Amino acid sequence: NPRPTRAECSDVANAVYDGTDAVMLSGETANGDYFQQAVSFMARTCCEAEQSRNYNQMYHAVRNSIVNKYGKLRVGESVASSAVKASIEVDAKLILVMSDLGKMASYVAKFRPSARIMCLTPTITSARQASGLMAGVDTILV
Repeated sequence: NPRPTRAECSDVANAVYDGTDAVMLSGETANGDYFQQAVSFMARTCCEAEQSRNYNQMYHAVRNSIVNKYGKLRVGESVASSAVKASIEVDAKLILVMSDLGKMASYVAKFRPSARIMCLTPTITSARQASGLMAGVDTILV
């Protein structure tokens, strides 16, 4: 059947609400006859779920979980936390991060801002890792 079940759509949407970086098809769906339709439907489900995500609530949940686990934020996490909180308050569309190794971009991405993250880095490895592995991060090699 080319249409996913309600449970499959719900699982994908809940993964997005939980702040996951990526979703993937199960082996039987990916190898089935309707894998293209499944990918298309999953992408639409992800986009709709992202539109209804409460970024302020997600920010506080991530921040509180770090503080509860470690007692305090590290210096880089604190700077990133402040940047994300400010971006939520002013409804910023972009957070610009300058980083040699991409660590600051990963700290910002950890707090799941609604704004896109642009990381400027001189390191090609950091640029590849940031764009490919961090949610909402684009890079420019400088």
